[in-house]
Amino acid sequence: MPDVVRVAGHARVQRVQDGEAVVRRGGRLPGLCVLISGALKFALPVPERGERVLGLVSGCGTFGEAAALLRRPSSLDVVALADSALLVLPLSAVESLAAATPRFARNLLELLAGRTLELQAELEAGVLQRAPQRLAAYLASLAPAGAAQEPATFELPVSKTLLAAILGIKKETLSRLLRDLVERGVIAVSRRRVTVIDRGRLGETR
Repeated sequence: MPDVVRVAGHARVQRVQDGEAVVRRGGRLPGLCVLISGALKFALPVPERGERVLGLVSGCGTFGEAAALLRRPSSLDVVALADSALLVLPLSAVESLAAATPRFARNLLELLAGRTLELQAELEAGVLQRAPQRLAAYLASLAPAGAAQEPATFELPVSKTLLAAILGIKKETLSRLLRDLVERGVIAVSRRRVTVIDRGRLGETR
């Protein structure tokens, strides 16, 4: 407990405004970062084409652990999609706690291993899944837990333009896929508000 208290004493809150970068490609993260509120996108700058959005984090989540722990430059731009707050833990404090507390070190290893599996799953989805399946999986991941027969309502954390970029499809294709799900009675959509009406049929989307 004293080690946890010591690290907590070194932690600081960093606030970023909508559109502001937490770090740019080639820059360095200030430590282990935990998103407390808001949303962030991860983008790869592409010369003459703007950027390629590779992912996002919203709610409460960590990011950039490998680059931070290895003290290597970020390979991506990390930019706020809304006014956001981060909890930043200095690496010196993290390393001290990992050395003194086996449980903390084990949890950190599990976090990194889990991130590796997530990346593998994303690569597999990009290669093996068609666009309708990728969209269905993304919507299912956002739906609050509940019984299969219960509707689930949530807000899309990003614009449809950005969602299309994340899924690797055109905005027109995303609109067509959403419209198809609505017409089949699988979901209902009102601006960025989505209601999953039939979880089972969403999971069976091909």
